[in-house]
Amino acid sequence: MTRKSPLGVLCAALLVASSLATGACKPPEPPKVEDFEAPALASNLPPARVDLPPAQKLEGSLPPETHPDGKMRVDGLMTRREKYFGQKVVVRGFLVEKYECPKDAKRCQHPHGYLADTPAGGDKKLLLAGLTETVNEALEAGKEYVVTGTFDQRTQDGFVASIGLMVFESAEGLVLPDPKDAKKRR
Repeated sequence: MTRKSPLGVLCAALLVASSLATGACKPPEPPKVEDFEAPALASNLPPARVDLPPAQKLEGSLPPETHPDGKMRVDGLMTRREKYFGQKVVVRGFLVEKYECPKDAKRCQHPHGYLADTPAGGDKKLLLAGLTETVNEALEAGKEYVVTGTFDQRTQDGFVASIGLMVFESAEGLVLPDPKDAKKRR
């Protein structure tokens, strides 16, 4: 016969006892909703007083939609973009940046630029897409333009901007070079 150690017997006994104890216990049932009573409302208390700050007038904090001459502002258009998607708009702004294809590039992006309300740019810039190579060459960074185009979220040549972009149609005061002198695009 083999002799069993007292520690092994004790462990086995504890294991059996604990399994019986846990199997015999049921978890307590949660109380039912019907068992709760709503606290009695004191009818003799004054009505609750709520101190809220005055409502902010949001329209006053938005940038102006147009310049005094009636032409749209870049920040005004982009702030109210949902109202103008798919529509022809006239925007006055400064050309703060324009794309120029690097001389050693094998492929170039389509010509595009960015309009802003100030020559420095600011936080709201409008992507000006749909430019031809000739128009892109004639545009000068830092100069103010009145641009007509369609305000949209994408162009046929692949530009996409969820905040909006302008598909170029024309610009007041833009002098285009003679087609005979235009450089060919890569």
